[in-house]
Amino acid sequence: MLTLILFLLAGLVLPLFPLSLGVNLLLQQDPASALGGRLAHPAARAGLLVLLPLVGVGLLALGRLVAGGEVGALATVFAMWGGLTSVFYAFRLLSVRDGRIWLAQLYTSALALIWVGAAHEVPPLLPALGLALSLLPLLFLFDGLAVRFGSARVGLYPGLGLCMPVFSTLFILAVLMAVAVPFSPGFFAISELGFGGVGRNELLTLLPLGLSWLLWTWSGINLLAGIVFGTPRDDLAYADLGARVAVRHAAALLALALFGLFLVEGML
Repeated sequence: MLTLILFLLAGLVLPLFPLSLGVNLLLQQDPASALGGRLAHPAARAGLLVLLPLVGVGLLALGRLVAGGEVGALATVFAMWGGLTSVFYAFRLLSVRDGRIWLAQLYTSALALIWVGAAHEVPPLLPALGLALSLLPLLFLFDGLAVRFGSARVGLYPGLGLCMPVFSTLFILAVLMAVAVPFSPGFFAISELGFGGVGRNELLTLLPLGLSWLLWTWSGINLLAGIVFGTPRDDLAYADLGARVAVRHAAALLALALFGLFLVEGML
């Protein structure tokens, strides 16, 4: 019973639907009003994105410890629950137009997959970190859009590739990293979850991983189509990123790519 309670608590932050609703509401709130304004700074929201998976991994490990490492059918049930949650939120991404909501739902879809690996004794810490850290560059760039234009909605300001080429280049790379393309930490996290579980249950492992990953990529293309590509509006004042800010973003992307290589070392 205690193991079940600990797993359910972990399901609040390694989100399992409908336990995921709390985390989604928190991450989707207007930063200026969330927690009394404490999440107004993007660094605070970045810290939350990284902290939540660590708490979930800790609760998951504690639950396994209480059970003596033998969780059996319970882990399989939670793996199926996590897989269904991930696919459900991945489908929802296709219709999301607000960047803040898109990021929150991608977080939910990605971190729910940790349960799939946990059922097959894949150590969850590095995959959880890889999936969470992959979202950080996009979080900061979405914040930049909201500061410039008042919101980060798809379709409101198309054609940024022509008006803000430096920002758009970094934005494309950040979206690719968030949807776990090769050489991002998310890609190697997905690979580790897949390789760790495929030898035990191919359907339970590959179906949610493959379908969620496909839908993330599809929704990422939609995101780029509505922001980077298209015809720019004439009524907006465009200002590209300065050299110093651009270098910081590029350095962060490079650091995450190196972390992805570290995950490869862990897999090998």
